[in-house]
Amino acid sequence: MKKFNFLGFRFLFRVERENRDDVQVYSDTYQLKDRMVYFLVFLMIISLSSQLGNIFQRNKYIDKDIIKENIYAPRDVKYKDVLKREAIIKDIVEESEKKYIYLPEIGKKYSRSLNEFYDEILQIKEKKIKNFDYDFFEENYKLKIAPEIVDGVLDLSKREINSQRKDLMDILDKVYSHGIREGETFITTMADKDFKDKELSNIEFKVLDIFTFPNYVYDRERTKFEIKKRVDGIEDQYTTVKAGELVLKKGELLNKEKIQVLNALGIYSFAETVLRFSVTGIYLITVSVIAYNIVTTKFKKELSNKNIYGATFLVFALLFFIFRFFGKDYLYLIPFETGFFLLQILVNSAYAFYFGIIALIYITPMINYDMVYFVITLLTILFATRFLGSVKTRVQFINLGIQLAIVKLIIYFSITFLTFGVSETVLLDSTKIILAGIFSGVLTLAIVPYLERSFNILSSFKLLELGDLSNPLLRDLSVKTPGTFYHSMMVAAVSEAAAEAIGADPIFTRVASYYHDIGKMKRPKFYVENQEGGENPHDKISPFLSALVILAHTKDGFEMAKKYKVPREIRDIMLEHHGTTFLAYFYNKAKSLDENVREDDFRYSGPKPKTKESAIIMLADSIEAAVRSIEHKTYNNIEEMIRKIIFNKLEDGQLKDADLTFKDIETIIKVFTKTIIGIHHVRIKYPGQEKESEENKTDEN
Repeated sequence: MKKFNFLGFRFLFRVERENRDDVQVYSDTYQLKDRMVYFLVFLMIISLSSQLGNIFQRNKYIDKDIIKENIYAPRDVKYKDVLKREAIIKDIVEESEKKYIYLPEIGKKYSRSLNEFYDEILQIKEKKIKNFDYDFFEENYKLKIAPEIVDGVLDLSKREINSQRKDLMDILDKVYSHGIREGETFITTMADKDFKDKELSNIEFKVLDIFTFPNYVYDRERTKFEIKKRVDGIEDQYTTVKAGELVLKKGELLNKEKIQVLNALGIYSFAETVLRFSVTGIYLITVSVIAYNIVTTKFKKELSNKNIYGATFLVFALLFFIFRFFGKDYLYLIPFETGFFLLQILVNSAYAFYFGIIALIYITPMINYDMVYFVITLLTILFATRFLGSVKTRVQFINLGIQLAIVKLIIYFSITFLTFGVSETVLLDSTKIILAGIFSGVLTLAIVPYLERSFNILSSFKLLELGDLSNPLLRDLSVKTPGTFYHSMMVAAVSEAAAEAIGADPIFTRVASYYHDIGKMKRPKFYVENQEGGENPHDKISPFLSALVILAHTKDGFEMAKKYKVPREIRDIMLEHHGTTFLAYFYNKAKSLDENVREDDFRYSGPKPKTKESAIIMLADSIEAAVRSIEHKTYNNIEEMIRKIIFNKLEDGQLKDADLTFKDIETIIKVFTKTIIGIHHVRIKYPGQEKESEENKTDEN
């Protein structure tokens, strides 16, 4: 415990390791969490390391620095030139014409007021009124007329007043006809050629100045709208820098434009480099927390399997190594989809989708946050997920890789054409995308067998190979034990249909059914389906020995499959498909000879089925054999037999570990009945048909 005092306060700090007992430490949940922490930390370190080198660069640049050495472009770069676009916008604003609103009533109003002004002057001159009515003009026209102007006009003779009135009215009409813009005066308008020969006295200028007002008012909103419309039409400006091009010379003074070029090349100021590194760290921590919670919840079963975890780690390590050291220069040539395909083959489509997204998110800092690549790859993953489930053969994978390349090319060309336009770089990258698409499918098929063998993973391709009836083990089964081979085919047909109906793995169920009884090849004649109506060997040996022979076929099959390198998942089915079922026939026969016989000696060693697929095969195995013994194979008789067998298995506790619901079991019963009816070509009797059938038999006799 750490202690220290500060400003009269005592602070205590204690750091303790989390106390876990052995059960917790070695539980699957804790192992899964630890694995994901190691996995995500590894991805964070690789991704963050791509930003680390910038911090230790020798030269750091800020505005108004002197360039210390010549700087050459390390690669072709096409970047958005913000300063160039801003310069264009500035020119537009400066050159844009202001918009005005024309108000014709202004000219009419003040022309009328000028006329009234001279009317009142003349009335005073003719002594019809004594004084000039200043209040009238102020109240009606908001005009403040100075007394000296009135006196100046009154000093003129009546003829001079009328002449001045006519001249000023003509000038005012012309001024308002030409228009006076807000912020201008009649003097600006009079500079026009129509007024060049007109000379005005001082008093006339003063009179006109009183009665002229702008009849064109500045329209601020329309002007802004027109400028905005022109600015919005300006596309983003891009500047291309070729690899090896001299960007900055030694001794040059750095400015904003040159800093923009350095940023495009990935050369930042020290402060910006540290900030980018810190933000990248925050970004990676955030996505790691999200990824951790998603995968530990959604893929607990898959990641608890150390083989799947190891294969995933290796695929990511190879992919990230390539992107870390070659990503910036050969970005579109890297077959990212290979990693995605591998995870789909080794695990499933959902697993590949989520981990494909995780890979893309962590790769983004390594490609300098290239959003074009991010969007293209993200859309490709979404597109691929839609079709991956339907890919069944190796050739289809190669075709899918080419199809994805075409999709990527269309998306890439659309984005780059709308943003950058067509250039040599775009055409070169398009070629790289096509090549990467071809490589992705081919590389996937080349790598998959090594991952399957190295991590002992039963992939969909491996299942298809094992399901080939020309497989040496299945060929031996058909030759040495034809009855068992036929029985296995029937079990496979019934099991596959049931597995598909309840959402289990139908392909695995079918293939595992082919192999579940291969142990019978060791002593084929001890099983009724291979006796072909001949001698039964059990009649010549004791029930104890018969039980040993029958019980041994599960372990015999397990060892035989191990020798032929059949995957562990299928070998487990061989042990589980009888669970700990009791051999009642041989037990009762033995008990008649020895009252002290133990039940455990007449039970299969198990274990009991642990998966839905294993449970389905157990039920199908028992039902297929039992149905053959039914003399009258009607729908009701078959369903009744199936329900009886399944009930006995439930009562014996054989299905308690298989994670089957009652709804699943009811679905299995319906599917088993329907499939067996189809196999044995049984016609369903509808009401009234049984009587008709008897009459037909009588007629035939």
